[in-house]
Amino acid sequence: MQYLLFVTKKLVSVMIYPVGITWALGFIALMMFLKKRNRAGIVLLSAAGITLLAFSLVWTGLALLRPLEDEAGPYADPAKLRGAGVEYIVVLGGTSFTNEMSASDIWDRSVLRLLEGVRLWKDMPGAKLVLSGGAPSSAEVMAVLPMRLGVSRESLILETRALDTDDEANLFKPIVSDAPFALVTSASHIPRALRLFRSKGMNPWPCPCDFRAKRRQPLFVLLSPNADGLYNSEIALHEYYGRMFYWLKGLIAHTAQAY
Repeated sequence: MQYLLFVTKKLVSVMIYPVGITWALGFIALMMFLKKRNRAGIVLLSAAGITLLAFSLVWTGLALLRPLEDEAGPYADPAKLRGAGVEYIVVLGGTSFTNEMSASDIWDRSVLRLLEGVRLWKDMPGAKLVLSGGAPSSAEVMAVLPMRLGVSRESLILETRALDTDDEANLFKPIVSDAPFALVTSASHIPRALRLFRSKGMNPWPCPCDFRAKRRQPLFVLLSPNADGLYNSEIALHEYYGRMFYWLKGLIAHTAQAY
């Protein structure tokens, strides 16, 4: 049942991302043309094109991401984490298990999160590095890259069952309990993840990475449409939709502050 809900949520989310909205508007426009309602068809087709263009602008994606990344705060200081008594570094991520991929490619876009977790671990002697892989995945495969980066196997705790952030919070709670721990994830994901983990009585310290809006772009790039702009828009919308979804489920407070 849980997996079915997860798949349903993913299918619905596809239709409310810019590309899904564009296709939906385009399909309705085609229906209007077939019914000889040309004026309505033209309006809908124009709306589809404008939607895709607007969300493909580099400026749009960065504008949507910036509030999330500003809320996430700066990179974490290992010394402050040690001073707070942090003993666990929890990295939210996902792995794609296949024997045909390299140790780094297996981590896909989560590799930056892993690298940030390893950076903190190296300056926090005795800390445990807790890694999450997308279900289903292999603990043995997940361990290859961090071990090649110098993390000892006994310092690794690997979780392979999580489908989403809510699953990760539920699975990690027995490990960290209510003790302070470092929560490593993409800067845009930090605000939603913090709200969710804290709603479960956990005590995460934000450790953002993978900042995208920090990168400076020339004006002609900001005003040009491309796939990167569309991707940034989808990342931001995923977080806004996710926050709304968790609020509707009663998992987080709508007005809760990340700090």
